[in-house]
Amino acid sequence: MLNFATKEQTKTRRLGIETVLSLLAIAIVTGIFLKAIIDIDTNYDPGWYHLPFAGRLGGILPRSMFIGDEKWFEPRFDGFPLLAHWLQGVFWRITGRIQSTNLVSFLSVIGYLFFLKRFWQIPLYFSAIALFSIPLVLTHASTSFVDLLGNIGTSILVMMTYRFYKNSQLPSKSELLITFLGAAIAANTKTQLQPLTFVILLIAGIRLGWLMWRHKVSVKQLLKIVPVALLASVIIFATPVKNTVLYGNPLYPIKIQIGSIVLNHKLSPEAYEEGNRQQNWIRSVLEIEAPYRWTPDQYSQEINRSRRGGFFGIYVVFNLLLLWGFFVGEFVLNKTLLTSDRTNEARTALLTAIAMSLVPLNFPQSHELRYFMYWMICLVSINLYLISLPKNRQLFGRWLQPKYMGLVFTIFLALVVVKTNALYVKPSFISNLNSLNSSALSSPFFILLIFTL
Repeated sequence: MLNFATKEQTKTRRLGIETVLSLLAIAIVTGIFLKAIIDIDTNYDPGWYHLPFAGRLGGILPRSMFIGDEKWFEPRFDGFPLLAHWLQGVFWRITGRIQSTNLVSFLSVIGYLFFLKRFWQIPLYFSAIALFSIPLVLTHASTSFVDLLGNIGTSILVMMTYRFYKNSQLPSKSELLITFLGAAIAANTKTQLQPLTFVILLIAGIRLGWLMWRHKVSVKQLLKIVPVALLASVIIFATPVKNTVLYGNPLYPIKIQIGSIVLNHKLSPEAYEEGNRQQNWIRSVLEIEAPYRWTPDQYSQEINRSRRGGFFGIYVVFNLLLLWGFFVGEFVLNKTLLTSDRTNEARTALLTAIAMSLVPLNFPQSHELRYFMYWMICLVSINLYLISLPKNRQLFGRWLQPKYMGLVFTIFLALVVVKTNALYVKPSFISNLNSLNSSALSSPFFILLIFTL
């Protein structure tokens, strides 16, 4: 009887921890949602071109509103991926509220939480707490920036590629479909993500090809797979294909030079030519000389700090050490097991983390982490998956469970919320043009909008 009562008390205590963490996650998500639907995004980039693109695609703002800005505005509208802006325009058109453009970023995170639940069995409260502990994810979730949607797509693609490499069986149709959706979202949202999407798909394709060979997929089946794969590729790279056909440059309007050949372009941003990329990225990831406060664009009036950081350096180190711990533990355990009983989740996870670091390490603007949020999102997601694996409880102890580790991640979330003055988890009630600050009013879009309305 005493033993039974003890078990019941333990069960109640466990449920209590999960309930508290679930309520915390619900409160954070609700606060972000309210901010997204109530506050107009007053950040500079949305006011400069995200909201104008959305309004134009949604049929709310006429093209004539932008005549005279053909040098800056039109090339970007013609060549940049517009999926996020189209979705923003749809929400704006349906609701009649400019604030609804913020929902694209918010819903992308919510969708990713359910992706982790469906394909990786990670509790929703656990992933919500851990992902919103990433400052850039928190600050972007209620804005009209398009970086978060694109990086969520990339994160899905990276996580599914990791899944293909750790598993020995052929993927299911649902796994292939979500991989396709992730790739299509990434490549049709941000120009910077198009080369990355291509590289990841190439790596994933190599693995899938090997699995098909190993499982002896018949020629008849291959004849069905190839045309579907080609059609999927055209959809994924719809924007580069369109730009190649119309302008002779897949990344139009950005300048692309291959040897002595310069493709048709309208823009040659200096930011794409900066050096010291590896050093810039590492220092930015570790928050070395980053801005003193976290914002969506990480802007600072101090040039050497501006646009750096946003991953929370201590949080990065914690997750890297956690992943390394999983790898070492798995390595030691495998030494005591038969070859057939050994696992490779942590080893493949570590290799995935190394591989996904190579692109931002060598990419232009490597210090601007909002372009590469997928890296931190995937690092955290992989750790959440490894924590959720029952086998790791046997290896590291019963404390390694979502409900207990959720308490640890809550500490990081609390630090982020406190440092940002809870600005991004509750509305500021910026709901009309009269509420805009002087910085927002300096945006050409808001100036034009005021005179138009």
